[in-house]
Amino acid sequence: MRKTSLGVLILALSLTLVACGGAEPAPTEKQNASATVKEQSPAENVKGEQTGEAAPAEEPTEKPAEPEEAVYKVGDKFNLGDWEVVLDSFEFDQKVSDTYFSSSADEGNKFLVLNFTVTNEGTTADKFTAMAGGVGMKAIFKDKYEYKYTITMIDQDLSNESIKPLSSKSGFVVMEVPDTVAESQDSLILRLEKNKDKATINLR
Repeated sequence: MRKTSLGVLILALSLTLVACGGAEPAPTEKQNASATVKEQSPAENVKGEQTGEAAPAEEPTEKPAEPEEAVYKVGDKFNLGDWEVVLDSFEFDQKVSDTYFSSSADEGNKFLVLNFTVTNEGTTADKFTAMAGGVGMKAIFKDKYEYKYTITMIDQDLSNESIKPLSSKSGFVVMEVPDTVAESQDSLILRLEKNKDKATINLR
């Protein structure tokens, strides 16, 4: 009788263990099944719509490098737009004059007189310096104080005369600067610009 009861108890325990073990798949089986589903799902595009292929990554666009500004010294020949330019010399003076006219700097100032020889290599007559369309020009003292040129009525002022194609002209451009700039030995440069072309001349 005891043997029979013991056998029935063992059989009941075995059935309980089998029932619990078959209720859920093993953890490894669940992971494999989800991995298979994930591999089979199509990629999504940027808008969240499903497509058969992954959206290609956009390549970053680089800004074009700006041309470097050339640096010259007095006497150097260079091109600026349609102009061939040479700064022959420069000096500081209280006034500029010709046979008929004279122009003087204000008290406490001097004229920076820039003597150029320029050649018009364009196809139409043009002025080297002018209020509109001419070569932009400024003197920069100690890399921060700027002075622009002054137009005078004096003969040989390059802002007054139109130069024919393939013709050369020697003349001057004047800038009014304080006596402090004229008498100093600190850095003084001349910066010229025509369209996208730029050039710098070291004066001292």
